[in-house]
Amino acid sequence: MRLMLAVLALLSVVLVGTAGFMLIEGKPGLSFLDAFYMTVITVSTVGFREAFPLSKAGQIWTILTIAFGVATVTYAFSSVVSLLVSGELRSQQVRKKMHKKIEGLQDHTIVCGYGRMGSLIVEELQRKKMHVVVVESDPSKTVQLIEAGLPHVIGDATDEDILKQAGLIRAHALVISLPTDADNVYVTLTVHTLCPKVLIIARAEQLSTEIKLQRAGATRVVCPQVIGPRKMANILTRPNVVDFVEVADQGFDLEIDEYRIGSGSPLVGKSLRDADVRDLTGATIVAIKRKDGETLVSPDPTSVFAAHDTLILVGSPGISDRLNRMDLPPVAAGNTR
Repeated sequence: MRLMLAVLALLSVVLVGTAGFMLIEGKPGLSFLDAFYMTVITVSTVGFREAFPLSKAGQIWTILTIAFGVATVTYAFSSVVSLLVSGELRSQQVRKKMHKKIEGLQDHTIVCGYGRMGSLIVEELQRKKMHVVVVESDPSKTVQLIEAGLPHVIGDATDEDILKQAGLIRAHALVISLPTDADNVYVTLTVHTLCPKVLIIARAEQLSTEIKLQRAGATRVVCPQVIGPRKMANILTRPNVVDFVEVADQGFDLEIDEYRIGSGSPLVGKSLRDADVRDLTGATIVAIKRKDGETLVSPDPTSVFAAHDTLILVGSPGISDRLNRMDLPPVAAGNTR
């Protein structure tokens, strides 16, 4: 932008100077080329001979042209040096490359806010091999995001254009972890209005904000003030259960996964007993979530699978891969290690 302004300013000085010489020294035979040549040698201060004799007014115009020309040339030169020395040119190239990369993403997750919680969320999503785009308002985090190889957009997440630059229209989900509840509610409402089908996970700093986020369109609301005390209480009352979940979450020899049954899956119409999922995958079905939201915990062996049911499974790592090899075409499969 700065270089463009410098070029436009220099071009304006040359054109105005040329027009001034033609008007002031409007002598017969004076061509545009003569006036242009006079302006260029004046602005560049090369000291060549005058293209034509100057009148008093012409001399004054030459002085003014030199003054403005030298100032403009100096500004243009400093802009070029600034681009080369400060790395601004490289930054522009990186931004263009980043923008092109984001345009190529489909069904990705947008994380708004790269603070303490946002960065941990991104780290976890990357560990699960998910495509992530970060929206961050603080320009000072640009280097950190580039070094981490994260596609990102620097700007205010409350701005619709910034969200669109992050590929909101093509995104599968959006995680909102901004510093204030007001911004979280505003972004939730904006995203739900623009893309009602996008999955929205929003953070609530205050418990009272949870219902506001839900009304604004959040699919799920996470409140750290509630999660923290619950986990501390569980550690005291059910320490072995907490250890079990943490082992599964860290991906050691155990995985908790979910699998959604597609409409063309061979599982449709089969009972839990007849499907032999445990024998074929080594995973145990601990729950079945029906399309209407009903959840069957520890389902009966006679429970029959239906299209779009979601299976919650526990087993050794790679459950989704083993299910895919069974030629069960899923509508969606997600890992919740």
